[in-house]
Amino acid sequence: MGLRKLRDRVSAPAAIIGKDFTITGDIKGSGSIVISGQVKGNSEIDGLVELTSTAVWEGNIHTDDVVIGGTVKGDVFARGNIEIKGSARIFGNVSGTSVSIAQGAMIDGSMKVHDNNGLNEQAEQRSASITSENFEEISTA
Repeated sequence: MGLRKLRDRVSAPAAIIGKDFTITGDIKGSGSIVISGQVKGNSEIDGLVELTSTAVWEGNIHTDDVVIGGTVKGDVFARGNIEIKGSARIFGNVSGTSVSIAQGAMIDGSMKVHDNNGLNEQAEQRSASITSENFEEISTA
């Protein structure tokens, strides 16, 4: 599901954290939030979380749906969809019911796809970390 479709499901305007802001502490609430700045803390959000390319999140993200274009240093758990843009850098585990990854994105952690009831034991797990050191080895295999 694309960003446009995720945004169309949201009825109220999103809260916006600008690129010159730093939020320290846990974030809880419902609705949508767009982060362009820095967050140091965990979240429990019923709604859409969007991290722009300038965003840096240090902590775990628990939400309905998430679009990541910036950097996450922590785990990402979505009860719904995860869209990872090409500018994304994730240092942690990723889990959602649907995960889409654009070319150029980097994930250093495991990836799991689950059903709506939580993690599915037969979920696919793969390491999605590709660095310049192992790219040649992977591409020639």
